[in-house]
Amino acid sequence: MKRNGFWYGGECYPEQWDEDTFKRDLRWMREANMNIATIGVFCWAIVQKDESTYDFSFLDRALEILEHEGFYVCLATPTAAPPLWMVRKYPEILSVDVNEHRRKPGGRANFCPNSEKYREFSVKIAEKLAERYKDYRPLVLWHVNNEYSNYCYCETCERKFREWLKNKYASLDELNKKWYSDFWSQRIYDWEEISLPTMRNLLLFRKDRLQSINPAIYQDYRRFMNESLLECFELEYQALKKYTPNVPVTTNLMATFKPLDYFLWAKKMDVISWDSYPDYGEDHARVSLRCALMRGVARGKPVVLMEQSPSQAIWKWYNHQKSASALKLHTFQTIAHGAEAALYFQIRQSKGGCERFHGAVITHANTNGTRVFEAVKCIGEDLKKLEDRVLNTRVDAQVAVLFDWESWWALEDSPGPNIDFSYLQEVEKYYRALLRMGVGVDVIGVEEDFSKYKAIFAPTLFMVSDEIGRDIRSYVESGGIFVATTMSGVVDENNLAWIGGYLASMNDVFGVRVEEFDAFPLSEERTVLFLGKKYLVKLIEGLVRVEKAFVMGTYSDGLYANEPCITFNQYGEGFAYYVAACASQELCNDFVRYIVERHGIETSFSGPVDGVEVVRRRSEDSRMYLFVMNFDSKRKQVLLKEGKWRDLMSGRTFFDSLVLEPHGVLILEKVDI
Repeated sequence: MKRNGFWYGGECYPEQWDEDTFKRDLRWMREANMNIATIGVFCWAIVQKDESTYDFSFLDRALEILEHEGFYVCLATPTAAPPLWMVRKYPEILSVDVNEHRRKPGGRANFCPNSEKYREFSVKIAEKLAERYKDYRPLVLWHVNNEYSNYCYCETCERKFREWLKNKYASLDELNKKWYSDFWSQRIYDWEEISLPTMRNLLLFRKDRLQSINPAIYQDYRRFMNESLLECFELEYQALKKYTPNVPVTTNLMATFKPLDYFLWAKKMDVISWDSYPDYGEDHARVSLRCALMRGVARGKPVVLMEQSPSQAIWKWYNHQKSASALKLHTFQTIAHGAEAALYFQIRQSKGGCERFHGAVITHANTNGTRVFEAVKCIGEDLKKLEDRVLNTRVDAQVAVLFDWESWWALEDSPGPNIDFSYLQEVEKYYRALLRMGVGVDVIGVEEDFSKYKAIFAPTLFMVSDEIGRDIRSYVESGGIFVATTMSGVVDENNLAWIGGYLASMNDVFGVRVEEFDAFPLSEERTVLFLGKKYLVKLIEGLVRVEKAFVMGTYSDGLYANEPCITFNQYGEGFAYYVAACASQELCNDFVRYIVERHGIETSFSGPVDGVEVVRRRSEDSRMYLFVMNFDSKRKQVLLKEGKWRDLMSGRTFFDSLVLEPHGVLILEKVDI
């Protein structure tokens, strides 16, 4: 990316304000140490009033002012919200919901991704923008659309889905086999017999979860929709590259957003940008997981925090204000995990519309003297102190946590075994346990090179293909430490159950065979005995038949009393661990601590510390940095390793230990003694 230091700024909407206000906003942004502005995100109806009439005069003037004021520009394509004239003339552009009702005009993210008219118009506006501004010097990034999210269930999507299936399976015999269509007499004899899964046929709500009575169809529909939306991005990407081949292109992702597999999206993006809106008081480890996931999705590409609120988020139920310390913590948490830019939505609070109470750098008070503005300004000052040090460093991680959208979909999108079991919560528990031990953690997909890591944790890797199974086998055989947890290796890539015991084809690697699962409601608790101590487990228990593994923990009660629950097995040069139950956080913590200590996994501090996150980064010339963040309301002592450290913001020096103030942040550089 073309930059000089961190990008720091946010989204501006000059179309909503007079020119004098916009100019004043830019001066205040400069005062807040900002250097980049995003514009154009929702201006389609302004720049195109009918099929053939384009008027870019407002953008021309806004970009002229931005260049005069010395700002970098992230220019958006406005395709997230089609104009009213467009959807009135071509109603097929509007998406159809899961109840088979076509949406009415209004709002955003309301388009059918397979609408030919939508694609035609979106490509054309992208081309017009790229052609017009190809020589605009401050342009450093294209921002396509906004927060892609919308599935569609219209007739066009149904027709396209059939074509997608023909390409995937080639024959109906193969499709019937992979979809297990003879169950409930659902054999398909003609491609036209295939319908989209909707509430009128294959879908049902159970609690707050949408599930399918045919898991294979819904899995393929998710894959199809993921690819359909990605195709929309790719079409605009190609239109922009036609005129601006050297300007990187991104779209803003939403971290742990279930409908879209971002590992697939990241392959098509030049820069990985994402939006972070932590809930008030949200567990810091959950937010950290999202940061690490976006870094993992990027696989070495630049990462940009495209949106965060400096204060409130309007679509939360309760619009809590964010303290200055919380804003600083969340900003530096994303920087610690690799973000090279921090931008806000929005710069000026809008007078009307849905998000008029959403937080902004410049509030309705219309002054640069507010509490929020001062907090934003201070962060900008801190970023300037860091940019020549921590930019171009990388997170130092010996351990990885596997994250798999396909497993998430397959597990939760069909009935059984437990409606309350959450894939995301299972991943969070083990990530949290690693974090409190000071372990450097990457969050990776199943296509990543496993050999880079000393240990890999795979919480509920529900879907395991033959290929993934071979990768795990090879990794362990070569000396890796692999941890799988309950409900792992249950189905193959077609969402069909493995026969011969769960854990797929990896039974010999783990030295166990999982025979069955027992499920029980949240109100029930059961216990396991692990290394002489009792711990709670909930929701799911697996019945394990040991073939050659060693038993580390057993069930204390319930249907499986005295049966194995936690095992380990040496396979080749490595070790494979299995946790058969949905463990409590306490059990996860102590189990992870055992793994870390037994196998000598490197940590950034001594002993577990709750409420503190430490991220270690290393430069190409081996300079080392620590981001030390206290998310607790109490002081925390952290016992550092490796000697002498200097805080880049205050200049203070620390030997071996430090005390973090409540909600405090330190960015430390290793100093030679």
